[in-house]
This record gives sequence, C-alpha cells and structure tokens, in this order.
Amino acid sequence: MDRRQFFTCSTSGMALLFITGATAVGALVRFLYPGVYDEPPQRLKIGYPGDFAFGPTFLAEEKIYVFRDDTKGFSAASAVCPHLGCTVQYVGNDRQFSCPCHGSVFDATGKALYGPASRPLEWLEVTLAKDGQLQVDGGRKVPDSYSLRVQASS
Repeated sequence: MDRRQFFTCSTSGMALLFITGATAVGALVRFLYPGVYDEPPQRLKIGYPGDFAFGPTFLAEEKIYVFRDDTKGFSAASAVCPHLGCTVQYVGNDRQFSCPCHGSVFDATGKALYGPASRPLEWLEVTLAKDGQLQVDGGRKVPDSYSLRVQASS
C-alpha cells in the first residue's frame, strides 16, 4: 500500500466514523424526547348544566367528579389519588372519597383523612363555555370552596 492509498483509506474511514458518531448522537437525542404526548386536553367540555343531576356525577373517561348543588352551583374534583394515581371512588353515604388501591380516604372537601396519600384531592375550575356547556380546566386548580353558579333547567 502506498502513501496515497493509505490517506484515501484513512480519510474515508474518518468520514465513516464521523457519520456513525453523528447518527448515534442523533438517535440518543431522539430517544430522550417522546414522540407522542399521551396527555389529555386540559380544557374539557363536559355537557350542558341541565344534563347533570343534583349531587355527584362521575365522568370516568375524564376522571373527574362533577358536583351540582342547588345553592352553591357546580364544582369539579379530580378523581386521581395523589398517592399513586389510582381512581378514587365517592361514597355518598359517608360523603367521602376512598382509594381502592392503598386505602387512602378523603373527606368531602378532598382533604386526606388517613392512608398513604399526603396531599388532598385537586379541585378544578369550572366555567361556562360560549356555547353554554360546562367546561372543566384541568390545568387550573381552585380551592374546594370554588363553585360556578349557572341557571340550568333540570
């Protein structure tokens, strides 16, 4: 092998090595960022005020409880347990939320009474959309005393 062949081979080898390294770095960067964001929309239209009976209504797909009270109006609580993300159940007789996974119990305001959950349930903002439907904003947390008063036909 003469000098010219050696440099031709070594230059081609270096170029191939550079391309391989750049491809590996690109693949690593792509791996670190997810291609699909599996997050539900933050604002959800849940129906018209007249569609809801007085008391709690569980919306399983959205994982929220919507409460309709004749004096306070509408309020919404997240049904996701802050401990490990299980779906809590509302026990109407006791006016409590209970988590079937690890036994956390929350009072009617969402405050953790006992169990492994150390934070309360989240209450979400309920507004009236332009088309007259109730809209729950999962990105806006409100105090448990928050409610939306709406004239609704039963």
